[in-house]
Amino acid sequence: MSEIKQSYYLDFYNNLIEGNKEKCSSLVNSLLEEGVDITDIYIELFQKSLYRIGKLWDNDELSISQEHLVTNIISYLIEKYSPAPITQRSEKAIVTCIDKEFHEIGAKMVSKIFEYNGYKTYYLGASIPSKDIVKFIRLIEPSIIAISWSLYLNLGRFLDVLDNVTKMFPNIKVYVGGQALSENSNQILKKYSNVRHISCVRELKKQLSLESV
Repeated sequence: MSEIKQSYYLDFYNNLIEGNKEKCSSLVNSLLEEGVDITDIYIELFQKSLYRIGKLWDNDELSISQEHLVTNIISYLIEKYSPAPITQRSEKAIVTCIDKEFHEIGAKMVSKIFEYNGYKTYYLGASIPSKDIVKFIRLIEPSIIAISWSLYLNLGRFLDVLDNVTKMFPNIKVYVGGQALSENSNQILKKYSNVRHISCVRELKKQLSLESV
C-alpha cells in the first residue's frame, strides 16, 4: 500500500478550495493508480480536508458558497471513484443521517464501503426523520443499519432513532458514527447492546471483512 504524502494532501486541499474539480479528480486518480486504498483517500484527503474547512467555517473565514462548492466536489469524487465490489452478498444495509443532520459526506463514504463489501446498500442521505427510517427498515428488512450523527445538539434525535430501531428491530445490527461520537461514545451508547460505534471508514472496512470470514 502506498502512503499519501503531505505534498499530495496540500495540493488536493488547495485545488479543492479553489474549486478545481478536474485537478482534484486527477490527483485522486493518480493515487489509485499508485495502489493507495480508497479508504486512505477518504480519510487522508477527503475527511482531513473537510475538517480543516470546517474550522475555517467556524472562524467565519469561508463563505456558504465556498463550503457548498467543496462539499459538492468531494461528493462528485466519491461517486466517480466508487470501488467495484470485491464480492456479492445476500445481506442488505441501510445508511442514513438522522433528522436535521445535513452533513452527509461521511455517510456517503460509509455507503461505498458497504457496496465494496458486496452489500445491497440503500443510501438515504441527509436529514431523515426517525419515523421514516423505521418505515424503510420494515420495507427493506436489512441486516445492518448505519446511522450518522455529526452535531451534538441533535443528541435527542439520535437517541430517539436508536431507541426506536433497537426496540423494534432487536436482531438488526446497528452501526453508528460521526463527529458527535468522537468523545463519550461509550457513555452515550452503554445501554444499547447491539449498537457498535465505528470511528472511521477504515474500521468499518476491517469489521465487514471480519464478518465475511
